[in-house]
Amino acid sequence: MIEDSADEFKDGVIEENDLDLSEITNESEDSATDESEDSSTEESDLGLQDKLAKKMNLRLVGKERGRKTEKDVFDKDKVLEAVFDKSTVMILSRFINNGIISYVNGAVGAGKESQMYWAVDPSGLDLAVKIYLVTTSNFKKRYPYLIGDPRFTRIKRGTRSLVELWAKKEYRNLSKSFNSGIPCPEPVTVVKNVLIMKFVGSHGVPSHTLVESEVNYSDYEKTIEIISDLYHKAELVHADLSEYNIFKTEQGPVVFDFGSAVDIRHPKTKEFLERDISNITRFFVKRGLTVDNPIDVFERVTK
Repeated sequence: MIEDSADEFKDGVIEENDLDLSEITNESEDSATDESEDSSTEESDLGLQDKLAKKMNLRLVGKERGRKTEKDVFDKDKVLEAVFDKSTVMILSRFINNGIISYVNGAVGAGKESQMYWAVDPSGLDLAVKIYLVTTSNFKKRYPYLIGDPRFTRIKRGTRSLVELWAKKEYRNLSKSFNSGIPCPEPVTVVKNVLIMKFVGSHGVPSHTLVESEVNYSDYEKTIEIISDLYHKAELVHADLSEYNIFKTEQGPVVFDFGSAVDIRHPKTKEFLERDISNITRFFVKRGLTVDNPIDVFERVTK
């Protein structure tokens, strides 16, 4: 993990009580002025956003795209509407200017709350860029995973503030898990609604998840071991664990999507832990495996 990478940005890693967008908005305006000296000072926000998006599209796709399908290429209109608002465009531009990423090849996954992109850093290392959607209303359902977590005592209302706090929460959970030896994506940095981590997969193709793979009893044992290690070593409960957010790699299972993970001091820790164990048990039983009783697993983990 590049622990100091976020310090290269004035924003740094977002604090719960520091979600002011004024700095990046001012920087956006300065960048637009430098880029076109003859532009009117009364240029509308929409015109500025279009200009920044065009610039970012050129920077992101690079000069050589090869033979890629339309799905591999950013659709400017969709990006503007769903992902690349003015703030996000400027964050990505600053990542490039500060040498965190060199370019982004294209989207590799999308959900209701975020979209994932495959990026490459200056050394050629594959990165995953997770952009949380600031237009979604789904995050309002996430309050139970924040309220009660002692790490987040000041929670601002509003979708953008909540989205940015959620991004930081996932970064902190990943950092704590990775540093505790939990097999998970290595976090790199987070700025507002953009999280960067090491890519799990090769050549822009993510590793298969458990639901996409043939599984055996060893996979079950290692998954339960991850649940236990999360609880005892990282002092976290994933709280959203299932066959859909565990990669099956040659080195074993790798857990991702840590946004929901809570500190074990959270009042609903036991409830979330029981659900994680039940979800994993249900999946492996459906695959025809004989596994331990989830009640026994819960007692072993919490002992």
